[in-house]
Amino acid sequence: ERIDELCLGEAHFFRAFLYFNLVRAFGEVPLIDFKITDAAETNIPKSTTAEIYELIDADLTKAESLLPLQWESRYLGRATWGAARALHAKTYMQRNDWANMLTASTDVINSGLYDLNTPFNQIFRESGENSSESIFELQCTATAALPASTDIGSQYAEVQGVRGAGDWDLGWGWNCPTPLLADAFEEGDPRKDETLLYFLKPGEDPESIPANAPYGEKPIAQEVMNRYYNKKVYTNPALRKQFNKHGFWMNIRILRFSEMYLIAAEAANELGNSAEAINYLEEVRARARGNNTDVLPKVTTTDQVALRNAIRHERRVELAMEWDRFYDLVRWGTAKEVLHAAGKTGYQDKHALLPLPQAEIDKSNGVLIQNPNY
Repeated sequence: ERIDELCLGEAHFFRAFLYFNLVRAFGEVPLIDFKITDAAETNIPKSTTAEIYELIDADLTKAESLLPLQWESRYLGRATWGAARALHAKTYMQRNDWANMLTASTDVINSGLYDLNTPFNQIFRESGENSSESIFELQCTATAALPASTDIGSQYAEVQGVRGAGDWDLGWGWNCPTPLLADAFEEGDPRKDETLLYFLKPGEDPESIPANAPYGEKPIAQEVMNRYYNKKVYTNPALRKQFNKHGFWMNIRILRFSEMYLIAAEAANELGNSAEAINYLEEVRARARGNNTDVLPKVTTTDQVALRNAIRHERRVELAMEWDRFYDLVRWGTAKEVLHAAGKTGYQDKHALLPLPQAEIDKSNGVLIQNPNY
C-alpha cells in the first residue's frame, strides 16, 4: 500500500511539472485529468490558465502529502516532498502570488533538508551531482556499452556543447550566453567564470584569458562559432575520452536550493518586509563570494524598488542559463522593454506565449484554437 502511495505521489508531481511547463509556454492548453480509453477522447478544447493552475495546485498538494522527505540511496533522484514543495513555490512565483510563494519557499528553507555548502564552482561539475543543494535533478549516465544513449542519458549537454572542431566538437552550440549576460555580472563575481565558457577568436592574444577551470583546457579554437558557451554543461575531458565528447552522462539540475532563497526574497520584498528579503538575498550572495570579502557586498537598501531590482539581478546571474530568464521577464512585465533593448526588436506582446503547433490544430479539426495574434 505504501508503494502505491509513493508512486501516486510521483505521478501527481510529474503531471504538475509537465503542466507547469505547458502553461508557462503556451498558456491555455487542453487539460486531461481523466483515464483515456480512446485517442479521440484527447481532442478537447483548451482549458483556462486558472483551471490548469488549479490542477497543478491540487497535484502538488497531493504529492507533498504522499512523497517522502528522502529516499534510501538506491532510489537517488526520485521526487521527494522537497521537490514537490519547491516546484509549488515556483508555480506561485509565476503567478506573482507573493504570500503563497513565500510560504512554500520558506517551508523548503526551514526543512533542514538542504544547504548551500557546495561551492558554486562545483555545483555543475560531475562531482557536484546530487549535492546538498540539489532539490531535484534528472539522473543521467553513460556506460561502455551505451556511451551516448538517451535510454540512460540525455542530449542536454550535447545540445548546448561547444560547436567547434577536433577536441572542441562537443555539441550543437545552442543556448549560448550573450555579451549582455557577461556584462551583467558584478565586478569580481566568481559566478561569471563558472557560467561562461570562454573562447578566443582568431587573431586575439592567447594570454588575454586563462585556461578554463577546472580542467585547464586552453580556450583557443580557430573554428569555434561563439565567444561564450554555457559552462554549466562543461564536461570532464577524462569522461569525454572514456565515453564520447557529447556529455550524455551529465545530470540536469531542475530545482536548486539557492532559488528558494531568491523566491523568498522576492516575495518578502513585495509583501513589504525588506529586512527579511535582504537576509534571504544575502544567503545566495554569501555563498557566491565565498571567502573573498572584496566582492559582492551585502545588499542593504530597504527601498522596495531598489531591492526589487537587486533581487531580479541576482536571479539573472545566479540562475543564468537555467531556463527561467524569459519566464521571469514575462511575469515581471518587462519582456518587451528588455528584449528590445537587447536588439530583439521583433519581439511583440503575443510572443509571451508560444503558438500552438499548426499540425496539432489541424489534427483537432478546429477544436484547438490558436493563441491570439498568430
